[in-house]
Amino acid sequence: MNAPHFPLMAHMTVKDLREYLRTKRSIILPLGTIEQHGYHLPVATDAIVAESLSRRVGERTGTLVAPTIAAAFSGGSLPGTINISPAVMSLLVSDTLCSLAAQGFRNFYLVLGHGGSENLTALQEALKGLLRSNPAFAEAMICLFPAWKFGPEATGWKKGFSEGDWHAGWLETSLILALAPELTRMEEMATDTPELMKQLTAHPDSYQRAEKIVDDPLVVPRMTERPEIEVGVMGYPERASRELGQELVEGMVADMVGKLEALEARADGVYREVEFELPRLVILE
Repeated sequence: MNAPHFPLMAHMTVKDLREYLRTKRSIILPLGTIEQHGYHLPVATDAIVAESLSRRVGERTGTLVAPTIAAAFSGGSLPGTINISPAVMSLLVSDTLCSLAAQGFRNFYLVLGHGGSENLTALQEALKGLLRSNPAFAEAMICLFPAWKFGPEATGWKKGFSEGDWHAGWLETSLILALAPELTRMEEMATDTPELMKQLTAHPDSYQRAEKIVDDPLVVPRMTERPEIEVGVMGYPERASRELGQELVEGMVADMVGKLEALEARADGVYREVEFELPRLVILE
């Protein structure tokens, strides 16, 4: 592809994109969110990670990168956090894929910079529904590329999660130090109280509290962010470094490139039956 702004779709022209589609039907879609990331990282951290990784993978594989979608559900409520309901987020992503499929794209690689239990569950279910009910995807392949599934195990996400470094900790801070150092404010780094941090690093969903008007199993709880949270860090950002971030970025990109190329080589547009794990019976709970 000889377009001067390749692989970023948003910077290309209709002519550029028509030329791309003549030879390739694959596209990368970065997905992030706008949410609290402490006092030292920007609220766009997840979107920056998703877009930056996608651009690098696109450059190395010759794959187009769609504009980043940063509308998602966070669950947090500190200033700067924009919560889009999981249902609306899933519709936005689904409609985006439908529009791209109508143009001729067939292989979709969704690079996730943001997890979040509610957000990820809604996205996965929406994509399954899209493949199940929309004939435009009869020969299409949709792949999820969560950032945390790629990169070196010894120094990356696996190590971070094992240490309770879930959010705005040393891993995400290192990534932003490597990808967008001008947006970091390490001198303003702070965390919540030690007692609260102990809870927040124990489980990624411990930032929430449940409330009920009547404490009964049949009453649906109202889930909100713990009001005592002021900073929104769930990890150890003081351990971050730009050098580590550069190592992580290179490892993640290399893994993504390898996986994308392997999938591209095998994708023939034909669906075949595979084994699947039966879901838990919610009706019995």
